Amino acid sequence: MPTSHYFPQYHKGFSGEQGLYQDLVDEQIKLYGSDIYYLPRKVITDGVLDDIIRSEFNNQFQIEMLLQNVEGFNENSEFISKFGLRITDEIIFRVSRRRWESSVQEYNSIDIDVLTRPNEGDLLYYPLTQDLYEIKFVNKENPFYQFGEIQFFKLTAELYEMGSDEFNVPIAEIVETELELDPSLTLVLQELNGTGTYEIGELVTGSTSGTTGRVASWNGTIFKLETINNNGDFTVGESITGSSSSAAYTLTSFDTLSIDNTNYDQNRELENSGDDIIDWTEGNPFGEYGNFTGSI
Repeated sequence: MPTSHYFPQYHKGFSGEQGLYQDLVDEQIKLYGSDIYYLPRKVITDGVLDDIIRSEFNNQFQIEMLLQNVEGFNENSEFISKFGLRITDEIIFRVSRRRWESSVQEYNSIDIDVLTRPNEGDLLYYPLTQDLYEIKFVNKENPFYQFGEIQFFKLTAELYEMGSDEFNVPIAEIVETELELDPSLTLVLQELNGTGTYEIGELVTGSTSGTTGRVASWNGTIFKLETINNNGDFTVGESITGSSSSAAYTLTSFDTLSIDNTNYDQNRELENSGDDIIDWTEGNPFGEYGNFTGSI
């Protein structure tokens, strides 16, 4: 026996009820939600085996979202693992499906892999905690087709672990976070062979290698330059020139194993301990990854 056509089916719904429910969802998120910056991820591969080299975040747009776990982060956000202390503060947001579609249409030049919903791997910047969160899972069907449609998405995100990803967005808070937490390379420059003052955030280029990096800090007293987002290896003896300041100094040395802007770096300690155990004078049979020729 066929179903009654006098009552709308659950999977079909009724446009009037669907529109009313969507309006109520949008209103609640606008009243009690927060303006969140959404940063789509662009993956850079080697072009041969499609191995991921790094990620870039070149665009952003703002959209309102409702915080679900208002009592704080979920449990077990800090724990000791085999890799040491792990802080995985988990946060849950809900975003209106209709507002998502309209925002993506408004910023149609933004490169998003799946336009119909938020994407796993993209970032959210929450101004309240001043932190970046990486989307780990997007629940597209919770609740399951109320009145025959999906009204919102449930985003589960964790505190973003800063790596070598590059940020090119005009948001001062995010830029400051990148400069502070991104792993940096310290370049020791020659005092008597250079001029100018590097500017924080500007690009610097090696005259011989063509390698570029972004200035994280500059100490003009001891002539040490910290760079992040380096796209290659600098060469000792080349001139390091700033793109906007035009400052230029000669590179005398650098240590690819030391990260000076973190208190938890142990690369140099582990390298030295390993050298005391194994004799590498005949060369490393597994490769010479680590220090480059001419560095400390």
